[in-house]
Formats: sequence, C-alpha cells, structure tokens
Amino acid sequence: MPDRRTLESAVALACRAPSLHNSQPWRWVLGAHALTLYSDNDRILPATDPSGRQMVLSCGTALDHLRTALAAQRWSSAIERMPRSPDRQCLATLRFRRLDESSDTEPSDTGARLAAAIARRRTERLPMAAPPEWPSTVTLLQELAEDAGAHLDGIGEDERAALDDVSRRISGEKRADPAYLSELNWWTGHAMFPEGVPADTLPAAGSAVAVEREFPPGRATSETSGEQDHAAILLLSTATDRRLDWLRCGEALSAVLLACTDRGLATCTVTHLTESEDSRAFLRGLTGDGVPQVLIRAGVRTPPGPETPTPRRPLSEVLFREHPESDSR
Repeated sequence: MPDRRTLESAVALACRAPSLHNSQPWRWVLGAHALTLYSDNDRILPATDPSGRQMVLSCGTALDHLRTALAAQRWSSAIERMPRSPDRQCLATLRFRRLDESSDTEPSDTGARLAAAIARRRTERLPMAAPPEWPSTVTLLQELAEDAGAHLDGIGEDERAALDDVSRRISGEKRADPAYLSELNWWTGHAMFPEGVPADTLPAAGSAVAVEREFPPGRATSETSGEQDHAAILLLSTATDRRLDWLRCGEALSAVLLACTDRGLATCTVTHLTESEDSRAFLRGLTGDGVPQVLIRAGVRTPPGPETPTPRRPLSEVLFREHPESDSR
C-alpha cells in the first residue's frame, strides 16, 4: 500500500473532481490492503438527480482522478468496479502495486502533466473562444473516452442553435418546478460552505451561455461576457444505461477534462440536457446510437479565469479508515 501521506494527497486530488452542484458525493474507506470508493447517498440531489446517475458519474470522475494522481507517484492501480457487496453504495475497490524504478511502465511526462492538471482544472461557465487545433485534440479525446469505456461525439455548429433552443425550453420547465428551484438555490451562491457553487463562479446577469444550466445570477465576468459562445461541444455516451456505465462514463469524463486542461483549454460539464428522456432522445438524434450521459464545453477563456479553487470538503469528511472486526470485540 502507498504510505499514508501519499494516499491522503491522492484522495485530496481525487476530490477535486467536478460533481453536480459541487455536491462531492463520495466516501473513501481505507483498509489494510485496498481503498474502496462509495457513493454518499446523503448527498444525492433528489429533485435534479432522482436516480443517482449523476452521483455515480461524479464518483467515476473522482476514481479516475485518484488513479491519475497515484500513477504520477509511481503507483499502479488495479480497479474492481462494482464489486460484489451487500452495500449498493460500494462502487469500486482499488489495490496498488509499486512500480519499480527500472520498470518499463514508469510514469510518462504526459502522466505527470495530467496529474498536475487536476489542481488547475476549473469549471468555466462563461462564454469562451474557439479551441485552437481542435481536430487533432478531439481525435485524442475520442481515443481517451473509448479507452475508458465511453464514446465521444462532437456537436457541430449547424446543430448549436437547436441545442440552445432545447436548453432554453428545459430551463423554462425547471423554473416552474419549486422542488428543483429550492434545491438549486440551496446549493448555489454561498461562500461559507466547503461544498456548493460559489457566486464568484456563476455568470453575472446577462453573461450566461444559452446551452448551460440556468443558475441564479452570480459575480463572474470576463472579456467574453455577453458575447456569443464559441466553445466546442462534446457529448459522452455509453452503450447501455447501467450503474457500471455511469461509473465508466465518469472515468472518461475525467480523462477528457484533464487532457483539455493539459492543452490549456477551459472546460465545463453540462448535465441538465441529460436529465430527461426527451432531451436525451434529442441528443441521441444528433449523434446516433448510444445513451447520452454528459455534455462538455471546451474552449479558451480570455483572459484566463481566477486561480482560486472552488471549495472542497476536508479529508476528515471523505476519507475513513476501516476498523477490523477484532477491534470491536
């Protein structure tokens, strides 16, 4: 097993993963020979994510963040996903192997850069400029998604207007849902909690992007505020819609976000367009087969956004040590 400091550092980086409304719905339990990832059902958002799909997807993103962070420290992770367990919240078990100094599988420069990208990644909700050298970038991202068990498609510019219209319609429907609005307002605009979406990261009035979820107005602005968004839009899909698919899609999302960050691109996950069967059917019509799970905007912010990270829960709330049965006798 990695030493305590290495594991705590890796878990802290894993918890930098994005999640629905920054709810951070994960728990890590450290045993004598393995680290286990659980979803935290106390953090499910019932009005927005009643099935828990986005909760599991967020945990998958944290899982890949952890693997990436440990790989940069010369630790290989063997992951058992959805292990046999009476606890439905148990999502993955990780066991580790130390890479020998002379091993052919030693960390590459790319692996170290991706681990460093974890701390730099931010969710950018403001309009962005178009990403440079996009054809070569999207080819790389598609390979990474396939390796993680998901499929990545690009949404063309000729489909953007229809996508914006669907987003506006969904936003209008959600404005009429008191339970959804109450949940949204509870999780957004606060600054004193280690979870939720701070007002500094939410677009100011008139600065929002049409394809984005409609949030209460915040304080974020940039030179591109009020301008048309030119970010590329990607769609991650899976072959089926099982809990394992959700977890693997989260891992693919992590790989895509970190690769974009490593290339100097800003990103934003967009999930409200996959929260109803009607909008999922619309997205499936744009890309063909597969079950739409999450959209991603990728582009360039001008100027670069603030470096202050959004808050995260302390390790004492997300990392626990397994107590052997003998301890309780």
